[in-house]
Amino acid sequence: MVGIGGVLLLAATFFFSAAANETASGLSSGSGQGAFLSGNTADHVRITAVDRTSGGANRAIIVVVIDAGYHINANPASLDYLIPTTLKVPNITPLRVIYPAPILFKPKFADEALEVYEGTIHIIAEFPVGVLTRQSPLFGTLRAQACTEDICLPPADLPLPNK
Repeated sequence: MVGIGGVLLLAATFFFSAAANETASGLSSGSGQGAFLSGNTADHVRITAVDRTSGGANRAIIVVVIDAGYHINANPASLDYLIPTTLKVPNITPLRVIYPAPILFKPKFADEALEVYEGTIHIIAEFPVGVLTRQSPLFGTLRAQACTEDICLPPADLPLPNK
C-alpha cells in the first residue's frame, strides 16, 4: 500500500515528466495555466559583475541582470511562501546587505501586487574595514527565483564571479 507521500511523489513525477515531454516536443498549452517553461533561473538571471570599493567604504556591489519578461522576488519577499533574493557570503559576514528598492508587479496568481526586481539591479554588501582587497576573491552566492506573470522557475544559487 502506498502512503500519501508516495502518491504525491508519483503525481509530481508524472507532472514534471509530462511537462518535460510536452516542452521537448514543442507543445505548450499556451494558456499559462499548467504551462511549463523550460530552463531554470540561471538561464534568466545573471551576475555580471562584482565591483569593489576600498578605503572607508569596503563595499562589494553585485550587478544582477534579469531578462525581460522575468522578475525575481524582493528582499524581504512580499508573501511568506515566496523565496526572497538573498546574498550569501559564507567566509566573511557582511556588516549589512542593502537590497534595491523594489517595484510593484501584479502576477496572475496573486490578488495583490508583489514587490520584485526587474532589469538591472545593484545589491550592496558592506564589510568591516580592511576585509575586502581587490586581489582576494569574494566567494558567495545569490539565491534567486526567476518568475514570469504566470509561473516561477526553480530557485537557483548563482555563484559570484571571481575574475
